[in-house]
This record gives sequence, C-alpha cells and structure tokens, in this order.
Amino acid sequence: MAVIAVANQKGGVAKTTTTHNLGVALATSGKKVLMIDLDSQASLTISTGLEPLEMQRTIVDVLRKDAVPIGECVHPIMERLHIIPSIIDLAPMEMELLSRASREKILDRALKPIRESYDFILIDCPPQLSILTINALSCADGVVIPVKTDYLAYRGLTQLQDSIQEVQELINPGLRVLGVIATLYDTRVKDDQEILALLKKEYNLLGVIKRLAVAKKGIYDGRAAVEQAPGSEIAKEYAAIAHWLVEEQKEVEDHE
Repeated sequence: MAVIAVANQKGGVAKTTTTHNLGVALATSGKKVLMIDLDSQASLTISTGLEPLEMQRTIVDVLRKDAVPIGECVHPIMERLHIIPSIIDLAPMEMELLSRASREKILDRALKPIRESYDFILIDCPPQLSILTINALSCADGVVIPVKTDYLAYRGLTQLQDSIQEVQELINPGLRVLGVIATLYDTRVKDDQEILALLKKEYNLLGVIKRLAVAKKGIYDGRAAVEQAPGSEIAKEYAAIAHWLVEEQKEVEDHE
C-alpha cells in the first residue's frame, strides 16, 4: 500500500489531471485506489463527475475536530476507484486546523482506519504550501511533482523541495520524492524544450504530458483521458507512469 501526494505550490500545472488519470489507470490495472481531493476548489471532485455542493460527506468532515468516521466520506467512482470529495468549505477550515494540536498529522490520523483497504491512496494537494499540503506530505510515502515546462515553474521547484526536506527532517523521515512529471509540454516551443532537458538532467522524470485538447475533453462528462481516449499519447503516458508506480511499490514491499 502506498500513499502518494501529488503536489506543487504553483497552480495550473495539471495536478488534478495527473491525480485523476493515475487513479483511473491504477484502478484499470487491477489496483484498489482512493483519491483524496484536498483542494477547496474541488477540481478533482468535479473532474470525476460529482457535484461538490451535492455531497453529504466531504474531506471537511474528515478533518473536523468532531470528525465523522472516514469510511462515511468515501464515494465510489468506478470499480476499484473511490474518492473523498472536497468542497469550498475546506478554505476556512485551514484556519481551524492551525489552532489544533499536532495539526500537521490530522490527515495521517484520520486515514488509519482505511489505509490498508487500498493499494494506492492519491492526494491531490492545493496549489500552495499550506497546512493542508503539509498534512498530505506528512502522511505520504512518496510525492509526485507535476511541473509545467516553463521557466518560472521550474524555478519554483527549489521552494517545493525545501518544504519537502523540512517535512522529511521534522515530521516524516520516510517521505520520498518519487519524481517529476513534465506537463503541458509544447513540442514547438524552444523554452519548453530547454526546460524539459533540465528536468531530465536534474530530476527523476517519470513522464512527459503534452499540451493536448484530449486532457480537457473528458472533464465535462467526468472521465479521465485514460478512459475516454485510451489510445491517445496522454493516456499512454499516464498508463506508463501508473505501471512504474506499481513496480516501484513492489520493490519497496520486497525490501520490507
């Protein structure tokens, strides 16, 4: 079992697209997967076809001081794929979390009853280094970093790495950076090519997701690219990354 945070403090780098497609790809390959929407914008929830305002139980109920059992907040998406949805109410909850004891471990404690029920738990983090992101990193075994292939996104990686290192030193020594995924890559743009070359040189590059319309197309009907266009470049790339995660997890378990 692996808990993986999909994190980057910058918005618009395809964190949600990555979480959704990896979740579907892993479930399709036979793994039992839980996705957690930890962003108050609820983009992952919406991407799966759910309406946040219609959800009776969300991640907010999981994180409250008087939390409901986490199992009551899990919603099925498809066979072997479940989600804990989000809602706009998560934004003001961040202030409440800051006043709590051991605030960085609230999600970790909440996950314990269901942690072993899944092969993979994927957490879609908010686009800032907030207490919510710290909670995700504090309970994760690994972090996957989607990075848009532009200079500012590339430079922002240093800040994210500093935060991850701090979490490793102070809270979660077992946290590993699994690698980066180059996203929204435009093969025709020289800057994109140069940033991709730097990512390949300096990081463990898990895959390259090109800027293609198929990534957005399925959002309106709640389907990931790996479902609605399995033959597309994007679908094949996410399927390959999912396969890598499965093999990596096998290796970790073999050494335990």
